[in-house]
Amino acid sequence: MRESKRDMRAGLIGVLIVCGLVGPGALRDLGAEELVRVGLRYGSGAPNAVVVSGSGKGRGERSRGSFEGEMTVAAQGREIVVEHKGRRAKVGRWAELWPVGKDPWLKLDGAAYRGKLRFEVAGGRLKVIDIVGIEDYVRGVVPNEMFADAEAFKVQAVISRTLAVYVRDIERKHARDGFDICATGHCQVYRGVDSERTLADEGVAGTRGEVLTYRGRAIFSAYHANAGGLTQTVDEAWPGSIARDFPYLCSVESPYDGQANDLPGYAWCYRWRREVRPEEIRKLVGGSERRLGTVRDVVVTRRTSTGRVRELEVVGTRGRTTLKSPGKVRSVLGIPSALFEVEREGGCFVLHGRGRGHGVGLSQHGALGMAKAGHGYEEILGHFYRGVVLTEDYGRGTSRTLRPPELEVEARESPPVTVPPDVS
Repeated sequence: MRESKRDMRAGLIGVLIVCGLVGPGALRDLGAEELVRVGLRYGSGAPNAVVVSGSGKGRGERSRGSFEGEMTVAAQGREIVVEHKGRRAKVGRWAELWPVGKDPWLKLDGAAYRGKLRFEVAGGRLKVIDIVGIEDYVRGVVPNEMFADAEAFKVQAVISRTLAVYVRDIERKHARDGFDICATGHCQVYRGVDSERTLADEGVAGTRGEVLTYRGRAIFSAYHANAGGLTQTVDEAWPGSIARDFPYLCSVESPYDGQANDLPGYAWCYRWRREVRPEEIRKLVGGSERRLGTVRDVVVTRRTSTGRVRELEVVGTRGRTTLKSPGKVRSVLGIPSALFEVEREGGCFVLHGRGRGHGVGLSQHGALGMAKAGHGYEEILGHFYRGVVLTEDYGRGTSRTLRPPELEVEARESPPVTVPPDVS
């Protein structure tokens, strides 16, 4: 005898009650605070299933309720399937879970995250998004992006908060993915509660709601590890960018970049050296033996106004190829920055360079050095981002003009350090 739709639905709800996903009481949503949707798992690297643990409540397309302990959330076809205490149930195409116990977070495969975890099926895999308050998001970013220093943490808090608002509201580069910002270095490294540190939390709290703005909008607060003494203009780093749209991303001196020498294991970020064999270069630039032959020379044919390599020609016995942007040069050769010279020593090409990263915006090692030299976070921000203001309430409140300090320090010199083999 066939069941009616009403009987089937009643049976499904009964299963969900046993699973602990349906319970009494109204659902508690996040309060009315500034939120950001962070992509934790997505795309081809997304898992088929995850384990969520803690005390929480949740809702799905066809269910709502509470849970305690561990629960498996998996993608099955086009639906989310949950398994809790030996019972399984399909809850629809999406589900959201949030904490209600003494710990204000849930664990995802052992890593703790604040806010609300949202699960969706995408391409047969499980997309996981953390919908979290921006301040808690910044708490989970700052210790991953800046070395421990009270004032430097304030600097990082402001630029990380600003970048989150910029990417969410203006750039929207992850809009097609269904969230605002990702959790990797493609945007900013976010690792949730496990990254939080007391000193960094103080920096976040001390700058709460503050973002950098230009003409009333959050700026693109680009930052990098080390400028090698001089930052890069945005249009020269990324050809196609229009300098007048980002006038605050101009080139400025960064005399404190030598701070890297005082950071164990990071001296190579300031002055570096890498040896590359001709056959390695041919493989890196994607040239075949038949098309390129043996690499005979590597020639810088064009530089930016700050000395970074804009065009690099690789000359072989059978042909030649050209890399045509600083970013391309850096990524293809797997080197820390595009600020370098090329020499031939014996059977190798030796690259002598400075800095690490694209060089645009704030140098983190330079900012750290300024902080340790006694400069306040507003001075540091004013130095690296020219003509911007610091605005409260995520860009909607009162603003303060930032004035760059006068820096009369000589850049520290040091011998170049060989780049570790696992660094690119």
